[in-house]
Amino acid sequence: MADFIQNREEFEQRLVVMKTQDGWSIRALARHFAVSRNMVRRILRKHEKLRDQGHDILLTDRQVRKTERSSKLDSYEETLKRLLEKYPHITGQRLFEELRDAGYDGGISILRDRLRRLRPTPKKTPIIRFETEPGLQGQMDWSPYTIKFLKTGKATVQCFSYILGFSRRHFIDFTRRRDFFTLIRRHQDAFSHFTGTPAQCLYDSEATVVLRWEAGRAVINPAFSAFITHYRIRPIICRRGRAETKGKIERPFQYVEGNLLCGREFQDIDDLRACARWWLREKSDIHLHDTTGRSPLELFCEQELSALTPLPLHPYDCAEVALRVCNLEGYIEFETNRYPVPYEHVADILTMKATEHEILIYSPELDLVVRHERGPAGARISLDGAAIHGGKTIRYGLEPVREQFLEMGDDADEFLRGLQLTHAKNPGFHARYILHLKERYHSDDINRALGHACRYRAYDCKAIERILTAKSTPRTLEAIRNERASEQLRAALPKINQRSLADYSVLFSHPNHQEENPHEDPGLNDKDQDVSQNIEAQPDGGRS
Repeated sequence: MADFIQNREEFEQRLVVMKTQDGWSIRALARHFAVSRNMVRRILRKHEKLRDQGHDILLTDRQVRKTERSSKLDSYEETLKRLLEKYPHITGQRLFEELRDAGYDGGISILRDRLRRLRPTPKKTPIIRFETEPGLQGQMDWSPYTIKFLKTGKATVQCFSYILGFSRRHFIDFTRRRDFFTLIRRHQDAFSHFTGTPAQCLYDSEATVVLRWEAGRAVINPAFSAFITHYRIRPIICRRGRAETKGKIERPFQYVEGNLLCGREFQDIDDLRACARWWLREKSDIHLHDTTGRSPLELFCEQELSALTPLPLHPYDCAEVALRVCNLEGYIEFETNRYPVPYEHVADILTMKATEHEILIYSPELDLVVRHERGPAGARISLDGAAIHGGKTIRYGLEPVREQFLEMGDDADEFLRGLQLTHAKNPGFHARYILHLKERYHSDDINRALGHACRYRAYDCKAIERILTAKSTPRTLEAIRNERASEQLRAALPKINQRSLADYSVLFSHPNHQEENPHEDPGLNDKDQDVSQNIEAQPDGGRS
């Protein structure tokens, strides 16, 4: 009966010892271990060969046999090398066809194995890990995650991640969007978390940061450049397709997935964000980092905190600014939500400033009109405006908008008188409707349409709209914003009075005039000299 053998090495050792020391025959060994006699012979021959010829510990027995085995391709080795030298990128199938024509009768599998050895896959250039000094560099990136929330159901959220290159102290937050304003607001949260900023930061070539690439260089979004300059950070844009450049920020996403998100359930995104803040404080800050061997918070407090650039006294204003026209019901719309505005501003082009938590609405003169708590994007909330709008007389009457209407132009007064006679019951509705057309048309165009309507006694808001459609070009609110900016620029620039061209005639002269009268101004003839003297005699330098 065969002995109990734990592994192959023990089996071969017992077999060799029983043969060489105890004198067992091959037949007896085969019967004892329940193997074939040929296996016994192979083991004994291998043992004798290793003793007589030596061996390499790195090569296994299987590898030795593999290198010693001949192949049908051996006789075509030179042909293979010649074809590969001439056609470095030739495929295995084409090589097979060429060798078949040369007489090869083997299969394509062994040919592909040989091709992999002769033409190994080029290896990527190794990435050298680089370390930075304290306070020098930060890295930022996004990563999407689909999470099944217990209250709100499955949703895709974006994980904002920012890490300091020296201490590896980490900041994360989760948002529903990945737009420009979300980007800069999460940056501000990260800077507040670190109570300072690094000297530079690495970014991917994403649209919120980079407008385009020109001549191999990134053109940074001016809005982002203004933000990052406020915090004295130099942005460094990584080349596209080189994610390993930001390896310090790429790797922590695995830690977030495996330690924060794995094995936990969340009620909604607010619960997820609260858990992320707890995780940063209780887990990420105090764990031992694999590379540094220290906890990020400990290394941060000891060396990096003092090297960071201090935060400015006032944070960058990250509000969204846009123009909105107050509709006939006294509301402005933003992200599908409606916010009430006092009725005296119906049809006014108002400036809206949206912070992360508030909606502030300003008059055309930039006086604050009203502020509201910002609703969730896409919620379709219409805030109650009863306290702001007042009674029906204010809401629907003509008097609250009379002054605005008369400011449209010279023809507004005549049209308004005709409107009150034609529509005595509801002139306020028509006046508001016409004022609301300022969202699409310039006030001068509307005034001309009012004059045209007066000539044909068409005192109706729909008639004005038809006239504008036929005779005027619509405009956008962004065009209005640009017009305002141009007006402000013109007002800020100093007034320039153009000099008369006659003043420059003194520059023309005869070439020999200087020699004839050395006391005269060079380059002037008699007539020009008189002009020059007259100019000098005038107290304003000749600008009349």
